Amino acid sequence: MPAGGSRYSLLAASLIGDIEAGRYAVGSMLPTEGELCEQFAVSRHTVREALRRLREMGLVSRHQGIGTRVKAKRGNSRYVQSIDSISDLFTYVKNTRLAIVSRRDLTAEPAHSGLLRCAPGQRWLVVEVTRFLNAETLPMVASEIYIPQAYAAIGHELQNLRVPIYTLIEEHYGQRIAEVQQVMAACAIPARKARILKVRAGSPGLAIARHYLDEDDKMLLVSESLYPAGRFSYSMSLRFSWRDAEARTA
Repeated sequence: MPAGGSRYSLLAASLIGDIEAGRYAVGSMLPTEGELCEQFAVSRHTVREALRRLREMGLVSRHQGIGTRVKAKRGNSRYVQSIDSISDLFTYVKNTRLAIVSRRDLTAEPAHSGLLRCAPGQRWLVVEVTRFLNAETLPMVASEIYIPQAYAAIGHELQNLRVPIYTLIEEHYGQRIAEVQQVMAACAIPARKARILKVRAGSPGLAIARHYLDEDDKMLLVSESLYPAGRFSYSMSLRFSWRDAEARTA
């Protein structure tokens, strides 16, 4: 297995490539879990997680007692993001394109304190953007990016950006993101965002607020993102550590 990324995401990528290349034709069976374990030198857990990702994409179906059958050469347009670490939050950026909707200057008021966590009067650049997955014509997300005025110059480099926005602050200003705090909530999409996302106003969505902090808890970036139902989902794998549990009870 090549280096970089979780082992099951790398295995999934390899299998997706084989399916798209026709090595495994639609209607054919994938190798068994045991065969994949031996072929890629990975655990059965890794194989199962990789196959789960392929099922979420609509590429394969699992049949009890038979195996895993290829059902499509291309996955559906919904993006399924699997998270193992902070860096995994941003892997989808490589497969998307960003478009700027609007820009505006903002002077923080008391009403902004909950989101921006700053005193009134602090100045921000707010850039409203959308992201599109590969060649899709419907946006997968509409976001508002809040950039402290001290870093506002990066706002001119966002169009068609293929790297996470925070990396521009790191590169241009020598800052380093030490922590990302993320809050997710179900919501009804308001009318203006619905027009941007091309969905019905009031339809269900997923709202995600992210705060990017350095090692001294200084706020470097804030974002609010809205994902319409059916175009994006998170996939998390949490494993219990018996070693940690034993240490707590010792």
